[in-house]
Amino acid sequence: MNPHLVVLSTLLLLTVATRAEEPVGASADTEGESGVHALSASASVPETAFTNPGSDIPPGLGLDVEPEAAPGALPVERLAWHKLPLQITLPVGQERLVSFPVAVRAGLPPTLTPDVLRTQILNDGTIYWTALKPFGPQRVRIEALGTGNTYLLDLSASDRIADTRPIEVSIPEGKPSAAPVDAAATDVAENRSAGTDYVTLTRMAAQHLYAPERLLKVPKGVHRTPVGRESRIDLIRGGRVEATPLIAWRSGGTYITAVKLRNRTFEDVILDPRTLRGAWLACTFQHARLYRKGDERDVTAAYLVSSRPFEDALDGRQ
Repeated sequence: MNPHLVVLSTLLLLTVATRAEEPVGASADTEGESGVHALSASASVPETAFTNPGSDIPPGLGLDVEPEAAPGALPVERLAWHKLPLQITLPVGQERLVSFPVAVRAGLPPTLTPDVLRTQILNDGTIYWTALKPFGPQRVRIEALGTGNTYLLDLSASDRIADTRPIEVSIPEGKPSAAPVDAAATDVAENRSAGTDYVTLTRMAAQHLYAPERLLKVPKGVHRTPVGRESRIDLIRGGRVEATPLIAWRSGGTYITAVKLRNRTFEDVILDPRTLRGAWLACTFQHARLYRKGDERDVTAAYLVSSRPFEDALDGRQ
């Protein structure tokens, strides 16, 4: 799985349904205070919003998803950023959580390949790290998505420790300064999409599957790109879910692919981004639950953001 994975909230997709109910003359760009951050988990979505005739995905899929149970409370290790690299040591073979007060992305050195370190990043600033083998201190750059500020970690892993306490990183109020930016630190920014963020790309892809044709818009600089519609791709580990790429776009150096997911089993499946194969920058599921095979809700869509075409990202190539 990609060490830069960001899991986008499925709530952003509710804007698709909202816009589907607008009159033809309404502007699709007037989100204002009702944008993504204002959406409530209790928002209701009319089934008629998901009736795009050109989609393989049938209508009638609800957004009633049971929340996952919160993990048991653990003592928290707190670190404060004061312009000096923060020292973090991971236990080998066990997951450790590091959270920041803002949404972030991680710039890993080339030595921390997926067979050395597994990284999963949520859009709330939480990073899940699992070291698969010991390694000495490695400089990791953490970039705040909203401001571009960069913070430094010296990350290491040891099989002689078993400390899995969550780590909370704070940025003292009145001291938001980031680390000095050098040529290497700009690599993260250069890998970003040229003007189109992950949320915009994901919303656009969802609209093409679920919204009426009259509401479809492609942001400037975003272009369709070929994707093989081969069925039964082994995207999700475990073999319970069949995946079929449907449509893909490119914006600068960023790709987004809409993938149809279908439950192969007679049991409900809770979709978990940690089970994805491939190197992905972000992942959003239209619905977090796939109902048992044969139910009209046994199919949904995933929106995968990558820095390479879908086939390359699926193979784990950055």
